[in-house]
Amino acid sequence: MSFIRRILGVDPQTNFEKGRSAFEKNNFKAAHKMFQKAYQQFDTKEMKLLALDNAALSAEKAKMYENASELYYQQILRVTAERKSNREIFQSIDRTLQMIRSSKKPKIASNKIKYLQFLIYLSEKNFEKLSSIYDSNKRSLEDSYGKAIKLAWTLIHSSETFVEHEPLPTIAIPEEFVEIKKKAEEIMQRCSLCQSEVFIGEKNQIIEKGSEFLLSAALTAHAPISVNTVFLKTGSQGRLISATTPELPLKLSTGENYTINFALIPNLPGSWQVGPLMITYSIPNEEGEYPSNSNLYTIEAKDAEPAMNLRMESEMIEEDLEYMVTFFVENIGKISIQNIKIKIELPEGVSISQGTEEKLISSLAEGETFSFENTFKFDLEQTHFDGRVIKADCYIGENHRLAKSSIKIGGK
Repeated sequence: MSFIRRILGVDPQTNFEKGRSAFEKNNFKAAHKMFQKAYQQFDTKEMKLLALDNAALSAEKAKMYENASELYYQQILRVTAERKSNREIFQSIDRTLQMIRSSKKPKIASNKIKYLQFLIYLSEKNFEKLSSIYDSNKRSLEDSYGKAIKLAWTLIHSSETFVEHEPLPTIAIPEEFVEIKKKAEEIMQRCSLCQSEVFIGEKNQIIEKGSEFLLSAALTAHAPISVNTVFLKTGSQGRLISATTPELPLKLSTGENYTINFALIPNLPGSWQVGPLMITYSIPNEEGEYPSNSNLYTIEAKDAEPAMNLRMESEMIEEDLEYMVTFFVENIGKISIQNIKIKIELPEGVSISQGTEEKLISSLAEGETFSFENTFKFDLEQTHFDGRVIKADCYIGENHRLAKSSIKIGGK
């Protein structure tokens, strides 16, 4: 064949060398043309791939991005068909996506390339990269291939995949990727052998900031599995304080359920998304682990209500005439409180010899206690001291009373 081509003046090696010469002279359009001719003429896989790579690079250098993206796409298919390493396939995918982004009117949908990339990562159980593709692109997954990625992502995390033997979405893919898709579907089936769900006992419950509440997680096995890790993602709006985590690895048989209870506290008011519950599990007689992520659960947290405790202790200073009363003000709520006022109500026949009828406290942090003392004296005109009740009220603002207390002093 090569002899006939030389006779007819269409030797691919000649065109390849012409392309190389043009490339060295920065005549990238001419180089693209000659390399593309050589690609179409070469018989061997190695030379065809080399010519294709040079044609794509020349088009890229000539800023013919639409042509470059199509050539790099052809490169994806060729390296896939020839069972090249996934690293080489991903290099071609990255270059194709770069050309698509640079094109004014791209002829290839970027989500089509991302779906092929998605299939490869799924087939090789690279769940970290799989998550990265989904998380970084989920806002732009609106075309048919984007919706296929969304559906595939849902199926990976759905127990129905195993129960119903759901395949990956039916959408046109190159024949070079058929085997990869089959392998990806096998991995997807294994990814759904364990279902996890987080829930709270009382629906629509609004949790007070700083108050403990319980969240549960149910694991359901659809085949014999061994749960190796369990982690509940809580974010920054709250914290996990305890969990009834099982001793790992946890072995579950087909149809077996297991419940884990978590105690959490919201740090901030507002909507707080807890989850997912992230677990990994292995399958008997198979290497590697598979992930399972639960749903997210939204908790509504409200600001904590202020709460105070007020008490008094008395000590006689002078028999029947003077008493020292110590006031203890404690913030027993979950938030700091400012501008606290203590108002003291005196009974008839009792006056304050040291102190005032009102005490202002600028602020009390959660759990903090403040104390102060007043000296109370019976009027000298009194000839019989049968005891008097002193009352005190704790306010924030003018009318919001948080606590009250009373104590009896004196008496014979």
